[in-house]
Amino acid sequence: MEKLFIKKLNKEIEINSWEEANKILAEVISTYILDSKLGESIIKSIVNDDGFSVDFEVKKNISENSLPLLEGKIKKQLSKDVKVKSQLPTSMIKNIKLLGVSGLTLDNKMGNRIFGFATLTKEEFDSKLIEIKDRQERDHRKVAKDLDLFMIDDLSGKGMPIWLENGVLLKRQIQDYIWKQEKKYGSQQIETPVLGLIDLYKTSGHYDHYKENMFPEMKIEENETFMLRPMACPHHVLVYKRKPKSYNDLPIRISENVKQYRYEHSGALIGLERVRAMELTDSHIFLREDQLKDEIIKGFSLIEETLNKFDIEIDYIELALHDPSNKEKYHGDKKLWLKSEKILKEFLDEKKIKYKEMKGEAAFYGPKVDVQIKTALGHIITVSTIQLDFLLPERFKLTYKNSKQELIRPIMIHRGLIGTYERFISVLLEQTKGNFPMWLAPRQAVIIPINNKSHGKYANVIYQKLLDENVRVKIDDSDERLSNKIRIHQQAKVKTQIIIGDEEMNNNKVTYRFYGEEESNTVTISELISLYKKEQ
Repeated sequence: MEKLFIKKLNKEIEINSWEEANKILAEVISTYILDSKLGESIIKSIVNDDGFSVDFEVKKNISENSLPLLEGKIKKQLSKDVKVKSQLPTSMIKNIKLLGVSGLTLDNKMGNRIFGFATLTKEEFDSKLIEIKDRQERDHRKVAKDLDLFMIDDLSGKGMPIWLENGVLLKRQIQDYIWKQEKKYGSQQIETPVLGLIDLYKTSGHYDHYKENMFPEMKIEENETFMLRPMACPHHVLVYKRKPKSYNDLPIRISENVKQYRYEHSGALIGLERVRAMELTDSHIFLREDQLKDEIIKGFSLIEETLNKFDIEIDYIELALHDPSNKEKYHGDKKLWLKSEKILKEFLDEKKIKYKEMKGEAAFYGPKVDVQIKTALGHIITVSTIQLDFLLPERFKLTYKNSKQELIRPIMIHRGLIGTYERFISVLLEQTKGNFPMWLAPRQAVIIPINNKSHGKYANVIYQKLLDENVRVKIDDSDERLSNKIRIHQQAKVKTQIIIGDEEMNNNKVTYRFYGEEESNTVTISELISLYKKEQ
């Protein structure tokens, strides 16, 4: 970012215009706008490369519609050259933009986050607006709407996505690939219930450490209280425990396509990025200590290979450690924490993987290595993860017999290959803008007869042949004009538009054009089919 030199008190001061302007704006909003005008409690303000954000408690959510009015109040306050900690006069800031307001939970209270940016120069302001426009185009909610992937209806439940046909097709392609990866890794697939007795989660420790993120208890009978599961690891532990194990049986890798439910405050829900109902391929590995290093290497290699397949751009790798002072959030065995954190740190260092250490971000049962991604809204979210767990095997008294027939506790690894399908698809949509490779695209082809009566029968012949070859195809026999059909399917990023007219019908051929290309090609049906086989 550009730096400015200004004269103040007969002294030249070097100012980083971006950082300074956004610090001032966050301070003015916190001190003069929210405290005095709204009477709300400011929790924190942050300045980074994206601008600023201010988090504050509210009794009622601030709406997007109120932002222009708030922006006007801020500009008026800035023009007064009000007192701030910075050496820079506030009246120098003439270029500000409030980008939005979102809901969040602050210490179990309702909160809002206002975010935006400020600059000292018009050139920098214009450049930032172009960048923001690009981000808005990449917002997964907009892209998903164009592709008709999912819907959320308040009557069904906030944070409860309803997957539409195209969304299901996309999700299945991902699931099929992920399961092939799991089989290659040596996982056994199981299925477990979406409910569990409250005693299961009390035994695992989730009830004590995670209950604020769990849906309320459901009392069925006097001795039966159920909860919707927030994760599948306790069920997988029970599968391991069902019969005795020998050291030769390990490692045991369990994988499941899991549906689970977590309570999130309604104000914190964001499209597919943050939901209440989610699905993921969840894997747990039970192993001996001498197998741990090799298993971590294999797991991380599988994550790398999978993310490369989808061409995912990551932001950074995080080593999530516990905070020894937070005794409520984490189990209290200091030796286990030191041991497990040392193992992951040594792995990252030996593999020369760059990472950030984040104190206080571990799971309650152990440290983890997280693959972090930056969203179009500037959020940092976790996709893939490897988590060590010495605690659950202890809580559930898991054992295996070593070569001396002694009972030993196994170690447990929680390994998330791509995280939830909801969050992963939100990342895919933002990083590709919905322009998927042919093998992944939910809609690979659309057949458009120029005249439904004249060319409809031949279009159906082509449709059936493509369908027999597992091409994801539809016929558009709507009454729209040809130009409108082409525009609609272009906006939906259908990979191939196949046009059928007299020439194609009379010569037993098809004319097609791939998404993003100007040229059309006329080929036989068999030649067209071979193109799809090549792309699979």
